[in-house]
Amino acid sequence: MEKYLLIVRENLAKIGALSDEDRFAAGPDMMPWVNDLIEKGKYITGSPLTVSGSYVSQNGVKTEGDFLTNSEGISGFDIIWAENMEDATAIAKDCPMVKCGHCVREVRKFIALPE
Repeated sequence: MEKYLLIVRENLAKIGALSDEDRFAAGPDMMPWVNDLIEKGKYITGSPLTVSGSYVSQNGVKTEGDFLTNSEGISGFDIIWAENMEDATAIAKDCPMVKCGHCVREVRKFIALPE
């Protein structure tokens, strides 16, 4: 099994205008999907993220601006075990938020660092 990151991307301006309660009520129930992955031994962890944050570069730190209000940004993540990229992609496609068009998922494989 290999470790994959399933990045949640959605409209940050839209969800930023909602209270947390309304934000999570607007989407589908994710727990059956998560519980199924846990039962299969494929779920490691995951969490939604706040819309606000900091953008840090060698030129300084931004806490407001386009990086936070783009039409699509990172709003959460899940880390899973999968057999390969095809398996990880199939898991992402089965996500209730993807199925209903609430978000898109970006799938990335972790690279094992040399010891």
